[in-house]
Amino acid sequence: MPDSTFSAVARKMLGAIRLTFGTLALTMPHVLVGRFSDQGQNATAAKYAFRMFGIRTVIIGLDLLLLKGAELERAANIAPIIHGSDTVAAFLAARYGKLPKRAGVTLVTISAFNTVLSLIGRKR
Repeated sequence: MPDSTFSAVARKMLGAIRLTFGTLALTMPHVLVGRFSDQGQNATAAKYAFRMFGIRTVIIGLDLLLLKGAELERAANIAPIIHGSDTVAAFLAARYGKLPKRAGVTLVTISAFNTVLSLIGRKR
């Protein structure tokens, strides 16, 4: 598969992942809170945080799926910064016991996978 096609597939995968998780965070944050928090589904602050970051995630996903040309190139080039910082934040939260162990491993893995996709998805 040529590099440009490989990059396009990575961008589309990342866009779809972001759109899916962002929509879930916006519309059903209790599902994510129950999955990643030891406070149970009633953790109000966590629901608020998921909704707040959910909209950012939806917009990133839509950018990667819908933009063209220079706008897509810009979105693809800043994606590694966004996803890399998500990975670092997840790692630090897991490392310092701010997340249950299993949730920490899951979040670091998802974030790292997104970071790899964002690096592959950059236009060259």
